[in-house]
Amino acid sequence: MSDSQALKIQFPVPPAPTSAHELRRQQVLEAARSCFARSGFHSASMQQICAEAQMSPGALYRYFPSKDSIIEAIAEEERTLAAACTQLLFVPGDPVERIIQVGLEYLRQTRDRATGGLTIEIWSESIRNTAVGQRFCEIEAAVHTAFRKLLVEARDRGEIDRDTDIDAAMLLIFSLADGLIVHLQLRPEIGIDAIEPHLRKFVEGLLSPKTGHARA
Repeated sequence: MSDSQALKIQFPVPPAPTSAHELRRQQVLEAARSCFARSGFHSASMQQICAEAQMSPGALYRYFPSKDSIIEAIAEEERTLAAACTQLLFVPGDPVERIIQVGLEYLRQTRDRATGGLTIEIWSESIRNTAVGQRFCEIEAAVHTAFRKLLVEARDRGEIDRDTDIDAAMLLIFSLADGLIVHLQLRPEIGIDAIEPHLRKFVEGLLSPKTGHARA
């Protein structure tokens, strides 16, 4: 059995709401995600979120007093998910294969318009260095720190090429993943399975120990 067959990674599924209040709150957040993905954090209005959630303004304000509180709740969800997903990089197995599998699952998770579109909107806010962007930059920084730790430890153990420039490798891997999110939004007919062999070749070529490479 190959490493790719043995190692199958799935992102954690958030727990299902356990009360009517939690269910309606989650519906508001899902509606807000769709509105923010379509119109942006600043242009989307509470009225639009109400319409998307099929809820009156009075009802919505019982769950969230402002748009800022909705954005903060989404950021907290993203932080929790990012922390859980980062841990998948440290499960037992070949680190190169783990990176490939986590990357593929990440792309699958961002295929729908709400998730992928919101990710793109978050990048825009980060580039503009807004308060919203800064909140999400903190989450991204935590992911980068964990990913760098993985690569450094794998290099020290000889599991990736000893001459790997960690910072350059991280830049290339994250740039590829982010670019694919954009293009997969533009080309929804392209399947993840069609991308997998090429993504695998890229990551393995970048990180795998070179054959015949003399070790110190």
